[in-house]
Amino acid sequence: MIFKHLIRVLLCFIILTSAGQSALALSSTDIGLTVDLLNQDPDPVKPGEVLEVSFSVQNTGSEEVKNVIVELVPEYPFNKMSGQTSTINIGTLGKRYVDERSKTVKFKILVDNNINAGQYPLEVLVYEQGKKNSLSISEEFLIDVDSESNAEIESISLEKLVPGKKTNISFVIRNVGNSPLKNAMFSWESTNDLILPVGSSNVKYINFIDVQDTVTVDFQVLSNINTIPGLYKLDMKLTYDDVEELQTITQAGTVENQKRKTIESKAGIYIGGTTDFDIVFIEQTMEGDYSFSVSNIGNNKASSVTVSVPEQEGWSIKDGSNSAVLGTLQKGDYTIADFSIIPDNYNEFLPLKFQISYTSSDGERETQDRELSVFASEPVELLQHQSAQSSGSNKGLFPALIVLLIVGFVIYKKKKQ
Repeated sequence: MIFKHLIRVLLCFIILTSAGQSALALSSTDIGLTVDLLNQDPDPVKPGEVLEVSFSVQNTGSEEVKNVIVELVPEYPFNKMSGQTSTINIGTLGKRYVDERSKTVKFKILVDNNINAGQYPLEVLVYEQGKKNSLSISEEFLIDVDSESNAEIESISLEKLVPGKKTNISFVIRNVGNSPLKNAMFSWESTNDLILPVGSSNVKYINFIDVQDTVTVDFQVLSNINTIPGLYKLDMKLTYDDVEELQTITQAGTVENQKRKTIESKAGIYIGGTTDFDIVFIEQTMEGDYSFSVSNIGNNKASSVTVSVPEQEGWSIKDGSNSAVLGTLQKGDYTIADFSIIPDNYNEFLPLKFQISYTSSDGERETQDRELSVFASEPVELLQHQSAQSSGSNKGLFPALIVLLIVGFVIYKKKKQ
C-alpha cells in the first residue's frame, strides 16, 4: 500500500511539473504566433519614397489568441508618416488547422531622403493586447534600399567662341542622385583639338558633391585664329565613385562597396560669330565732307556692313543720308565712308559718335558703337567765299579813297591861297 501511495505521489508530481512547464512555455516568446514579410512596394525602394510593407501573421498554437496587436517600430532610415498608424489590432487568430488562423496587415512608412543603398532592418512586434511585455514576439526584416547615384552636366556658360580670343568656359555639374559623389574627375575635348585649354589641362578633379548640390569648374580656352566658322562638337566625360553603404546585421558590421561610374555627354559650340572694327578720320574735303576709314580688325568676316552717324550734340547732317553702306569686309579689309556733317563750332576738337552694324558669320545682326575726337575746321570753299567777299569790298573802297584824297588836296590848296 505504501508503495502504491508513493507511485501516486510521484505521478502527481510529474503531472504538476508538466503543467508548470506548459505555463512557462506560454509565458515565453513562443506563444504560437509567427510573422512573415510578404511584400515591399516598391522593391527596392529609393530614398525619399513611400514604402508599403505587407506582413502575414499566423497562429501556429493549439489555442486561439484574441486581440492580436501588430506594431511596426520604424527607426532610421524609416520614419512614421503623418496620418498613418504604426499599431493595428487584427482581432482573433484561430488555433492551428482553422481557416481564420492567419491574417495580412499593411503599413506605410517614409524612407529618409539622404541614405545610401543597402539593406536596412525594420522591426515588427506581435503580441496579445495588454500583454506586450510578457507575451510578444519581435522580428526584424531587411528592406532593400536602392540609392543609385547619378550626375549630370547641367549647363555650359559658352555658346560661341571667337577665334584667337581667350575666353572663359564654365561647366556646372549637379548631383541628381540620392547619394554623394566622391573623387569625381571631369574632362572635355573638342573635334580635332580645335578648342584647347590655356594655362591648365582639360581635366579638373572634384573631391565631393553632396546630394542635389552643384559644382562649377572653369577653363580658359582658345581657338586657332584661322578656324573656319562653324558648329563643332565638344565631348565631355565625368567619372566618380558611387559609395553604397550596406548596413546589415552581421559580425563584419558596415561594409562599403565602391563603384566607379562614367557619364559621357556632348555639346555643340559655335566657333566664329562676331568681329571687331576700327574707324579713323582721314581728311576733310573742299566741300566740307568728312572722310573716315573703317577697318575689320577682328578674326571673322562681316557682311552687310553699314556705318551711321546718329543724332548727337555738336554735329548735324548737312544733306543726304546719315549712313553709308560698305558691303562685306573680310578680316583685315578696310574701306572709306564719307559724311556731310556740320559742326556747331569750328577750330576745335569735337567728339563724334558712330554706329557700325553688320551680319556676323553665324547670321546674327550685330552693332558696335565707336567714338572719335575730330578737329572741326572751316571748309576750303567757305574760306574762299569769305576771301572773295573781302576782295570785292576792297575794290569798291579804293576809288572812293582816291576821290577823297583829291577833294582834300583841293581844299588844302584853296586855304593856302
